[in-house]
Amino acid sequence: MLLEELKTFITVVEHQNFTKAAKELNLAQPTVSLHIKNLESELNVPLLVRSHRTFHVTPEGELLYERAIQLLKLAEKTKEEILWKHQEVSGKLRISASYTIGEYLLPEVLTVLHQKFPHLQAEVTIENTEDVETAVRELRCDVGCIEGSVPAKELIIKPFMFDELILVAVNTHPLAKLDHVELADLQSAHWIMREKGSGTRQFTDYLLRSIGQVNPSCTIFGSNEGVKQALLSGLGIAAVSVYTAKRALDRGELVPLKVDVISQKRVFSTLHSPLMGEKRHVEVFIKELKMMYGD
Repeated sequence: MLLEELKTFITVVEHQNFTKAAKELNLAQPTVSLHIKNLESELNVPLLVRSHRTFHVTPEGELLYERAIQLLKLAEKTKEEILWKHQEVSGKLRISASYTIGEYLLPEVLTVLHQKFPHLQAEVTIENTEDVETAVRELRCDVGCIEGSVPAKELIIKPFMFDELILVAVNTHPLAKLDHVELADLQSAHWIMREKGSGTRQFTDYLLRSIGQVNPSCTIFGSNEGVKQALLSGLGIAAVSVYTAKRALDRGELVPLKVDVISQKRVFSTLHSPLMGEKRHVEVFIKELKMMYGD
């Protein structure tokens, strides 16, 4: 059995359609039919029972489908292991990252990785921390990058750096002009926050509870960039990562508020399934993160 024929069979079964399978595989439809015919001839059993424009998979076909997936995964793993021995890294690295890490840290890391391993193709999905944990658990990505904490049972979590959240406002905001901001000022201020499930929101809620305010006047954005632009427009105050606000702070557009609150620190970590731990591209990615940002 040829791997190409097995891949064709898997695609046909999953699409339940020869035409769609041919399009996805970039093959002519007669070639797809020939691959299926070759498999049936070699195994001497029908794999698909055709009727008019539809078909159903025979029990033998169901067995081959399951084994074919395993064989293709084994072939891919074997290729990765051989490339590893030759110090090469290629293929696709699927990363699911929380917003702060995905928007402000990963671009630099992936630039360095591309220079070292030009055949490695990174695919980044940016979502909140809870969704990253779900993607890792469901194997929809090879590795996750999270801020804060998640229930990591049965997953491998590896801290790689610390981050700090600071309270900021635009330089024209009334609280930005005070030499000392009282807790009462924070309690009555309008807050700009990330959505529930975000690592930044988790720490913002903790901060609000610590100052005795659990239901502030607020506006919620689903991205760091939305929070930052709202800050710059003067909408309110926010707890943000020093990485999110760095450029605006350096330019003096945003300023830290002078207030006596406990510094909010959190850990940035990688998260992956034990099944992904031995993958070469996951290993080099985690190593590069630690080299670039680790303490």
